[in-house]
Amino acid sequence: MKKIYKEALTYILIGLAIWFLIFIFFPSKGLEVGRVAYNTFVQAVKIVIAVFLFIGLLQVWLSSETLSKIMGKEAGWAKYVISSTVPIFIGGSLFSIFPLLSALLEKGASLGAILTFITAWSGKAPLIPLEIHFLGLHFTILRTIMVIPMALIIGVVGELILEA
Repeated sequence: MKKIYKEALTYILIGLAIWFLIFIFFPSKGLEVGRVAYNTFVQAVKIVIAVFLFIGLLQVWLSSETLSKIMGKEAGWAKYVISSTVPIFIGGSLFSIFPLLSALLEKGASLGAILTFITAWSGKAPLIPLEIHFLGLHFTILRTIMVIPMALIIGVVGELILEA
């Protein structure tokens, strides 16, 4: 943990030094950088707060037994079906997904379900129109069709490896 804090502080200090240099040589650009950085920070804080609230509700409302029946080891193939389809319709960023997956793991979700979930999440449906615009319809259709089977394969094989 100490190493992570040290690295984070290093990046923050480097960023502040670069911002300071920009501000000295190009004051208007420095103000713009400060505005963008502030807005990004505020957005990130809003996401983090919403995620913590959601995870708190999940911890209270969903018992370990219920989650184990849905996404645990004894859930069989149902855990893979749920974990490979539901995440596609979930938006959000890494700020939201990793804490959510951590909470699911604590509540009894299997490693295979978590691997399937995070792989399927990469195929986020809300981003499909944007993907079509930038990468083309053919690419988007092919990638979207491949997400669910690949998520299933990664989940099953990953669980076999990690649980062995």
